[in-house]
Amino acid sequence: MIRVLHLSGESDRSAVEEIIGRLRLDPAQLALHQGSLGRAAAAVAEIVADVAARGDAAVVDACRRFDDPQFTADQLRVSRAEMEQARARVPAEQLAAIRHAIRQVREYQRHIMPADPPALRRAGAELGLRFTPLDSAGLYFPGGRAAYPSSLIMLAVPAQVAGVRRIVVCTPPSRYGRSDLVLAACAELELEHVYRAGGAAAVAAMALGTEAIPRVDKIFGPGNVYVQLAKRLVAGAVGTDGFLGPSEIVIIADETGRPDFIAADMLAQAEHDPGSAFLLTTSGTIARQTAAEIARQLSLRQRAEAIEKALRESCAIIVGESMDALVELANRFAAEHVSIQVRRSEEVLSMLRHGGAIFVGPYAAVAAGDYVAGPSHCLPTGTTARFASGVSVYEFLKRSSVERYTREGLEADAAAIIALARAEGLDAHAASVEIRCGAAQ
Repeated sequence: MIRVLHLSGESDRSAVEEIIGRLRLDPAQLALHQGSLGRAAAAVAEIVADVAARGDAAVVDACRRFDDPQFTADQLRVSRAEMEQARARVPAEQLAAIRHAIRQVREYQRHIMPADPPALRRAGAELGLRFTPLDSAGLYFPGGRAAYPSSLIMLAVPAQVAGVRRIVVCTPPSRYGRSDLVLAACAELELEHVYRAGGAAAVAAMALGTEAIPRVDKIFGPGNVYVQLAKRLVAGAVGTDGFLGPSEIVIIADETGRPDFIAADMLAQAEHDPGSAFLLTTSGTIARQTAAEIARQLSLRQRAEAIEKALRESCAIIVGESMDALVELANRFAAEHVSIQVRRSEEVLSMLRHGGAIFVGPYAAVAAGDYVAGPSHCLPTGTTARFASGVSVYEFLKRSSVERYTREGLEADAAAIIALARAEGLDAHAASVEIRCGAAQ
């Protein structure tokens, strides 16, 4: 059901390399629009062009094509009354869970909110840095296979804590996109600009603006390859948070690992459909016991068919003799989620360089991070954690340097400024300093 690979075998090492190669985005396909990514990019470009030309009409047509054949333009914007009615229908324990998640995510994001650092002072100069929020942000989350109020919370709360003035939310008008849970979360978050729009058309609408959907300055959120390619297409004209693809986990375990815990975490990622899960362990016994636990627990899961497909195609247990080698392999996976379940957890953590979110210890369930811990679960995937970070309050802030000079401070730096400016052939730059310092023009 799930492959068990041993790094001691050449063919198994090749299989591991093939797995990493499949996870990683192909730069040529992505940049040059080759292969399957190229075909998807061409389809996305057509949708974005259609939204640019026809606005709401194009968004409605896309909603009819991909989500609801009966969709109409008057359903685009979700009214406050709809949110309140949905909230009234949500069972009390679910509403309490939404509030619990919002409260703890808000607490964490406030805790990590950066403060302007003290200014660096030199004689006659003061050099500082300030953080300011985006004016507007567009938040997208999918609704094709399940309802995801948690993704809305993980995007909207950091934006609110940062102080974003206008938050625009888009999710598909599918069965799950119309979920009472999602609209109840919107009500609890007191969101005003909520729209039923999905896929590349929603991204295009937030980037370009339509009659109904306001243009935003930066777009965030998970989604399928068409959503991510649409974000890539509009990037530069608007900001984006990265290429957030299928969910994944890498678990690092030694002989102290709990096979039942490990199996449960792997199944939790595999059920995302698509999702991938990898156990890297120094223990052959843990490998065998985890494989057995996966088979046992799978029979208890509702999405067993989708999980079984993921286990066959995009999951593996990898056995190696050296923990150092396995941690270095985890760094190459640069996974969305990394779980450390070893005796010397702090030592392994110190060697781990790449991971979107890191969970230390057997009781640090990834599901806690998915819902209530506080850090956002919108994270880099496809090995992009080697250069990207997850969504947080930081992504909704901009940094501006603040530079103050007195005449004396400028005079102290003048000779170096003038010499460099003239060396670059920019005499107007040099003159802008000379005129302030009273030098001949």
